[in-house]
Amino acid sequence: MVGEVAYATHVAVSATLLKQLLMLGERERVELAHALLDSVNDNDEMSDADRARLHAAIEQSISEIESGQTVPLDEALASLRAKRAARASR
Repeated sequence: MVGEVAYATHVAVSATLLKQLLMLGERERVELAHALLDSVNDNDEMSDADRARLHAAIEQSISEIESGQTVPLDEALASLRAKRAARASR
């Protein structure tokens, strides 16, 4: 099945429509995907200010990752486990 894409047998759109959409160019499919996601993601009840703060925090995190300001996973997990154990022993 090299070069073929498998789809679920039950889709919300007809096979004909899906086939037509998949014939669009990559740019058009990306634009369509974004438009469809935007149509369902606007219902999150997040204010513009909250969304701006969220995006700023995400950008900050990306900057920290890119500059190497991270904690190795094993250290982070050990710290969390220690905190959980300390709470359990109270």
